[in-house]
Amino acid sequence: MTDWLSGLLLGAWLLLEVVLRKGNEARSWQGGDSDRSSTRLIVTAYVVAFVGPFVLNTSGVGETPTGSTLAWIGVALGAVGLGIRIWSMRVLGRDYTRSLRTRETQTVVDRGPYRLVRHPGYLGSIVVWVGSRLAVNWLIAAATAVLLGAVYVYRINAEERMLVEHLGDSYSSYKARTWRLVPFVW
Repeated sequence: MTDWLSGLLLGAWLLLEVVLRKGNEARSWQGGDSDRSSTRLIVTAYVVAFVGPFVLNTSGVGETPTGSTLAWIGVALGAVGLGIRIWSMRVLGRDYTRSLRTRETQTVVDRGPYRLVRHPGYLGSIVVWVGSRLAVNWLIAAATAVLLGAVYVYRINAEERMLVEHLGDSYSSYKARTWRLVPFVW
């Protein structure tokens, strides 16, 4: 059952990526110079994280026993991550874009999960993917955490450069009072 729920979490995550993005710009895969190919890197990391358990499960290496406590922890983590991702997307609205871009009238959003963390949507995605992978293979979950962590550090650095350039002092002030990705850590 945990295998099935793991797949359901990823399916829900993918569906929400399509449904909750507002407008054509938000759904666009085309990133400008500010994107620095981070959208492509993220998609590649997701494909690797998705395929990984299928590759390793042929050997049984790292397999999380179905229905085990560890598998249920993975499902619970994935559900929490999905909740964070949904909340983030809803609060940011049409400024929640697939590739890095800004709008002329964009302002700093510092409500909801953005009060504490500048990139809660990324945190939510990482937790969904790590949790869903933990439900099927703990080794892939660890690799997914490292891979997505590295890709999102790159993405966050590119995004913050873009936002400081576009939003100026208001974003710099926001940066000074919030965490990047993980509250009280980074």
